[in-house]
Amino acid sequence: DWQKKIELKALQDAVITEKEALEKVKYLFPVIKDATFTVTKSSDTAPYPFYHIQFHQGIRLGYVDLTEKGGHLLSYLVERPVDEAKLSQEEVMKKAQEYVKKLGMKDVAYVESRENHQAWHVTFARVHPGDNALIYADGVQLKVAKDTGELLGANAMEYIQEENIKKQTAKPIDWKTFFQDDIQVQEVKNIYTDNGQFEQRLCYEVIALRDGNTQETFRIVIDAENHNVLKVEYLT
Repeated sequence: DWQKKIELKALQDAVITEKEALEKVKYLFPVIKDATFTVTKSSDTAPYPFYHIQFHQGIRLGYVDLTEKGGHLLSYLVERPVDEAKLSQEEVMKKAQEYVKKLGMKDVAYVESRENHQAWHVTFARVHPGDNALIYADGVQLKVAKDTGELLGANAMEYIQEENIKKQTAKPIDWKTFFQDDIQVQEVKNIYTDNGQFEQRLCYEVIALRDGNTQETFRIVIDAENHNVLKVEYLT
């Protein structure tokens, strides 16, 4: 993440003005288009130049950060009272899909979601065009209110600076021989993830169940080219 922040200096887009930044904020987030805005620029010591735009409208108070080059969304946060949940999870997920498209992120797919008493936190990741594998490091996180489905937050910094993906070839694995007899494969996804050496590797993300006296579920990340196991995570 630190390296990606530094690399945002290398964005090739033209610098936008303060006025253009405000126009983009009003387009992306029409619910605050009539707000009172205060715009400041990042300090000279910031890892990359951006506009910090604070707003206040009625019960809403928050901020938007946009890169100075190109006006790319970095983050959005709004605070307001949240009423009792009225929308179903399905309705909120539909809203989240609409929001990422509105924000211009049309090359992402759903990864996961979690909830608290006020909102759903929904994660998306860029889909690699060469093989449709999910690039977890190019993620987008949204916060969607349970009462009205309003977008309360967005974090898109990781998405802006695309990972450099080297060409890799996925070699098939016979799961029956790869795992012990008591392991049942439940799901397999193709993903890209860091191998611990700052390199994005094409991997199989496997959800597997171990049968026994107590059933255990694991998430195993396996390099798709050399079949090295990169991560084993106990889920239940």
